[in-house]
Amino acid sequence: MRPVERGAIPCDKNGNVIIFKEYGDARNYLIGRLGDYCSYCEAPLFTPAIEHVQPKKEGLSPELEKDWCNFLLACTYCNSNKGDKPVNINNLNDYFWADRDNTLRAFRYEKDRIPQIKQSLNATQQQIAQNSLELTGLSRERGHPKFSKKDRRCEKRNEAWGKAERAKLNLNRQPVDCMREQIIDTATSTGFWSVWMTVFQDDTDMRQRLINAFQGTCTQCFDNNTQPIQRMGGNI
Repeated sequence: MRPVERGAIPCDKNGNVIIFKEYGDARNYLIGRLGDYCSYCEAPLFTPAIEHVQPKKEGLSPELEKDWCNFLLACTYCNSNKGDKPVNINNLNDYFWADRDNTLRAFRYEKDRIPQIKQSLNATQQQIAQNSLELTGLSRERGHPKFSKKDRRCEKRNEAWGKAERAKLNLNRQPVDCMREQIIDTATSTGFWSVWMTVFQDDTDMRQRLINAFQGTCTQCFDNNTQPIQRMGGNI
């Protein structure tokens, strides 16, 4: 799960804060800030859906339904799995959020696996991480009772992994700057940022390029060596 920076409420050309008449009016602004990627599984989005962190069908006030700080972007599967689960102001801290925490510190990625919880987390953090995976169904893989063959998130993540491994092999064969630029083009069109960050975990230059290339990645979540650090104001 990529840590993202949504930024302040957009303003119009005169510098006035934009008041959204409908929450759908925020869609293009969100894409401009976060890129065309799901805020949960990191899949590339062709028809991005506005995701309400606190569900709009859980008795939200009209203000919160249209609140910029309650918006993320989500794919069909993450959005539908999260659905109307009772996330509210009282239990937000039961989950890790891409716009509030350094989510890369919570999860690790392996080939042909769902996101794994980092063992370096304490017991409370591990439970929060598990809650976060279950919230959007990212804890489901083949053999899980609720796994659906229609859910292609695992398949697409594995495809990204294969592309990243081949890209790394090609870079080792031809370690030139234009190859690095081509890898970034492939990565941003393929999505699954955390996969690319993992495959290139020993290449600080490529990791920095990935951080910079994926629009909306929170740069303050990393030290000078691109290692994830505690997010200011976050739980991790």
